[in-house]
Amino acid sequence: MLVAAYVIAALVGVALVTVALRFFFVPEAAAKAFGVPGTASGADTGAYFSVKAIRDLATALAIFVLIALQDAQALGWVILAMAVIPIGDAAIVARRGGHPALSYAMHGGTAVVSVATALALLLLG
Repeated sequence: MLVAAYVIAALVGVALVTVALRFFFVPEAAAKAFGVPGTASGADTGAYFSVKAIRDLATALAIFVLIALQDAQALGWVILAMAVIPIGDAAIVARRGGHPALSYAMHGGTAVVSVATALALLLLG
């Protein structure tokens, strides 16, 4: 079961790298998939998309470092703390008029997977 938690953590890291790369290279499409408009008048949305990309990339790197260190407790606590990110993302999408099903399914689902993975690492590690 602990190995499965590490695998899920690694998959979350890979997914975050993928999302980060999308926000760097196809930001409008990535924003739409995230649940917010890909453009905004009068604002440099490209800068905000780059910030999102860096956030996701840094999060993935932290996960990969803790996996490499094989510290299940530290990884569990960090993933639990990072579960705030998809909860915040869901609130942002909902507040900005995004589709509620997308907000709750994608971002809420990510939060649930994060918490479950963190608990597995904390209880089994």
